[in-house]
Amino acid sequence: MRERLVVTLVAMTVAMIVAFGAVLAYSTADLVRDQDHEAVAQAADLAAVAISGQVEEGATRSFLDGLTHPGQTITYVAADGTTTSTRTTPRHDNDVSATRPVQDGGGRVILTQDASVSSDRISDQMLPLVVLGLTLAALAGIIGWLMAARFARPFRRLAADATRIGEGHFDTPVHRSYIREAAELGAALRTAATQLEALVQRERELAVVASHELRTPLTALRLSLEDMTLWPEIPPAVADELHHSLAEVDRLGEVVTTLLEGDGGRLGEKTDLDLNDVAADAADRWSARARTEGRPLVLVASRPAVVRTVRAPVERIVDVLIENALAHGTGTVTVEIVTEGGQFRLRVSDEGVRGIEPGIVHASPDGSGSGLTEAATRAESLGGFIGVVDVPTTTVALVLAPARSAESGIDAQAGADVR
Repeated sequence: MRERLVVTLVAMTVAMIVAFGAVLAYSTADLVRDQDHEAVAQAADLAAVAISGQVEEGATRSFLDGLTHPGQTITYVAADGTTTSTRTTPRHDNDVSATRPVQDGGGRVILTQDASVSSDRISDQMLPLVVLGLTLAALAGIIGWLMAARFARPFRRLAADATRIGEGHFDTPVHRSYIREAAELGAALRTAATQLEALVQRERELAVVASHELRTPLTALRLSLEDMTLWPEIPPAVADELHHSLAEVDRLGEVVTTLLEGDGGRLGEKTDLDLNDVAADAADRWSARARTEGRPLVLVASRPAVVRTVRAPVERIVDVLIENALAHGTGTVTVEIVTEGGQFRLRVSDEGVRGIEPGIVHASPDGSGSGLTEAATRAESLGGFIGVVDVPTTTVALVLAPARSAESGIDAQAGADVR
């Protein structure tokens, strides 16, 4: 956009300069020619008077040379037809010429000025115009670049805001601008962010409800049916029907899993995400507040921990965990990633005494709640969970399955103790 504005402004300026310069060039050329014709006529009058007083002594070539200026030629034609001339080069059709009669002694004088003299004078007159035009074009380019940069800045900020919102950061503060178009675009972007956040929240609630209300009963039903098939008192026909029911339960479980994966996909674009990068970015965001409160924030490096998920909700969960540690904990805040039970656990701990019961932090199916409950809701919508580690100090972990792992791995571990 900035380049187009600059090109447009410079092109308009150059076009106006060219149009104005063309008219001025023609006017200047005509004015110079008129002045040359008038000057040649006056010079011819003076030469005729001078030659009239020199007729008796003879109008020699050296005398005629003294009456001319560079680029001029005088030709004296006496009454008897004798010609005396200073010209040593041939005449051209564009030469300026004037003829005057000589009063005493008869004859006539012809004064001619080379066309190159007029051309040189026109060039001298046009040079300042060309320099002025180039200066104005350069000035227009500089002004256009500055104005374009100023006008494009709000739109570049809005583009960055739109990118952040598209990544799932719906609480991104959209920049405001005094430019009406940018202000209208910003207002529309804020409205869209609000609507998208509501839509994603409903999808997240659906994922949590599906996880709580569908997967758990289906798992329990499958275990019961599988156990019944092992009873010795069950007739073979009933056992066959139970096996058929098990297949139907598995098929229904696959449908639920597909729906949940599709719902998770609408929360944003799933990518292979290294939790170490998320932790490092979060540490950068919260380091200033930690220093202000005199709380060291330590990031413990670990080997790559790649999960297949949406970045924005994970970042929000980590922000909640760090904010909770700074607000309610004491001492050093440590962010680390460990691998346990085939799962990655992003732990945020502080040196305060644990005041929360260890175990899984359950999500709120209706989307209510804040803090750890909100983080748990987001985690379960991604197929993971939030757990409080059973240690004396406060340690909360986000648990996610590695990339390309089955979602059932998280569910199997969700009932286990968080270590």
